[in-house]
Amino acid sequence: MRPSHWLAVVLALVAGTGCTPDAPSGNAPAGRAPRGSPPADDARRVVVQGVDFTGVGYDRGSPDAPIVMVDLSDFSCPFCGSHARQTLPALEREFIASGKVFYKYVPIAMGFRNGGLAARAAECAAEQAAFWPMHDRLYATQTEWKKPGDPAKLFAAYATDLKLDEARFRTCYSSGRTEIRTATANERAGKLGVRATPTFFINDQMVEGALPLDRFRLGLTQMVEGRLR
Repeated sequence: MRPSHWLAVVLALVAGTGCTPDAPSGNAPAGRAPRGSPPADDARRVVVQGVDFTGVGYDRGSPDAPIVMVDLSDFSCPFCGSHARQTLPALEREFIASGKVFYKYVPIAMGFRNGGLAARAAECAAEQAAFWPMHDRLYATQTEWKKPGDPAKLFAAYATDLKLDEARFRTCYSSGRTEIRTATANERAGKLGVRATPTFFINDQMVEGALPLDRFRLGLTQMVEGRLR
């Protein structure tokens, strides 16, 4: 089975496993990002279907990996949460840590409750080199901070638990200065026609929805074998 074919197969098998906004919102991927967006990780130049993601999002794995997986997710999407909690740890062990996959996580805000604020919390943690610990905490506590109301106190508590400088975190969060990064990510997602989360681009091929681990494992293994043969 060719690498391009397995993607078409799994797409047919996982309909309904992504989060789609009921209506457009100010946080949905659209429009232009402000100029001067500060870069995040840039260990490898990543261009997806002509859209440059270098310096946008956060990277894991070897820059020399044969497969590049870009994960566009909203912290508030339950399917993104399932992927982060149940699938990503196995992908990390089997494909990312082994040098087979270069993984880029791009936090976007589709307009779900508190999703944009959660992205802000993660970006503020990133300023203290703690994006991934906050990423894991936000997905582990997703149902807690998605309740109605302002989650700022919860996010500050998470920062304290993660041993971050709480005053610095609060200053970053209240300033809203990281919104430019989310706007940049939303702009890139909009150019690619992203309409649901999570959406993955695996070596330029779109996979929409949170796939079961066995499907990821099958497809990635076949792609690795195809590239390395």
